[in-house]
Amino acid sequence: MHEATEAPKNSFYDYIVIGGGAAGIPIATTLSAKYSVLLLERGGSPYENTNITSAFGFVKNFADTSPDSPSQHFTSSDGVINTRARVLGGGTSINAGFYSRGEAQFIKEARLKKNPNMAIYN
Repeated sequence: MHEATEAPKNSFYDYIVIGGGAAGIPIATTLSAKYSVLLLERGGSPYENTNITSAFGFVKNFADTSPDSPSQHFTSSDGVINTRARVLGGGTSINAGFYSRGEAQFIKEARLKKNPNMAIYN
């Protein structure tokens, strides 16, 4: 892992992968077996932040508003306050394995198309 300021001014890659999260890292790893790959991640290493590597630091990640925080607060265009990852590993590094699914009433009101394979519709 290198800081962007340490990279050569002129570099050429077969593939550039944006985002070092749950999808970006495996894609970059697979591609790098045959191609030259640049993986760009705006955050730093999770191993240098004890709030990420310790279960007790989970809440601190979301409370931290410093420029070095592994999470970044934002408000979406429709007004929803949220947090996104700013660390190698992406959301998988900061979300502690939480998974949420919209309630059936929300899906009904949003008029989402039904997928018979999804348990929420069964």
